[in-house]
Amino acid sequence: MSLTTQRQGQLGVNVVERIVLGSWQARWQPIEAHNDDAVDGLIFLESGGELSGQIIFAQVKCVKAKPRKDGMLAIPIAAEQLTRNLAAWRRVVGAAIVILVNPDDLSARWVNIKPEEATTSSQILVPEDQPFDSHAKLKIRQLCGTLHHDLQAQKIHTFADDFPHLRSKEHIQKSSRRLYKELDAMPICVGVPSQRVQFDRDGWRHITRPDRSQLSKYQSFVLLGAARKILENCSKPLSDLYSGKTDDKQYIFFQLDSMVTFPFRQTGLVRIVLRGLSQEPASNPNLKFWTIYEPRRKHDGLGVQEPRHP
Repeated sequence: MSLTTQRQGQLGVNVVERIVLGSWQARWQPIEAHNDDAVDGLIFLESGGELSGQIIFAQVKCVKAKPRKDGMLAIPIAAEQLTRNLAAWRRVVGAAIVILVNPDDLSARWVNIKPEEATTSSQILVPEDQPFDSHAKLKIRQLCGTLHHDLQAQKIHTFADDFPHLRSKEHIQKSSRRLYKELDAMPICVGVPSQRVQFDRDGWRHITRPDRSQLSKYQSFVLLGAARKILENCSKPLSDLYSGKTDDKQYIFFQLDSMVTFPFRQTGLVRIVLRGLSQEPASNPNLKFWTIYEPRRKHDGLGVQEPRHP
């Protein structure tokens, strides 16, 4: 590498570092050139002055890229090196981006490098209309997924005995209804101070409402087997679970997320939503079960929402 090329590369890194430290209020960790494997630096995002756990792997290219008719800027790269780099970028747990810095005016643009459409056999394609600036932070943050947040949820382990309704010869809706009644008959308390959760008809009607898809209903039926353990193991104040009011301000909602292991399928994030009347004190509401589901069911393993297909 010539001194001119090295100097230009460092200039590009300096542009990115200035944006990350200034506009983003995040942290930039450079990687030594002899250690870099398709990554020039790591961006550590913050929340409230503390590390959020979201990491962005970035490679910086400070070159004059050739514009294409489709609005892309093409960065040439040897096919063998691109293949090797793509394997590295798609391997990381977090976002992976390439940042293109124009050496003439020091403007910067970026691309999510993981999707196949971000490259050709020997080019990296960066959208001209995707500047790397203060406004890019939110969109790039979303590429990190929710794994950093999901890992903070309470851990719940379930066993075969927790799901008797799944072994019944009855239709699953009928056996799940019986389990639902049992959950109400044997009091379940949640939070600090502990509050009883009632499993009334309104909650059952909500998860079985006609406009809900059959697969969503089925998922809630299955997850009911974990409801007792999720609720009874929650030791948070109810104020930590509060998630807002309905538009008409008649009801207030409380949300509890748990990372649940199952004896018959993979671990998943499970969410229970409880409901109370808004005229009741939020610290001492009459809690009623409202729904149970998996909030990440349309996301990939990192918690990034995947494109919807028919």
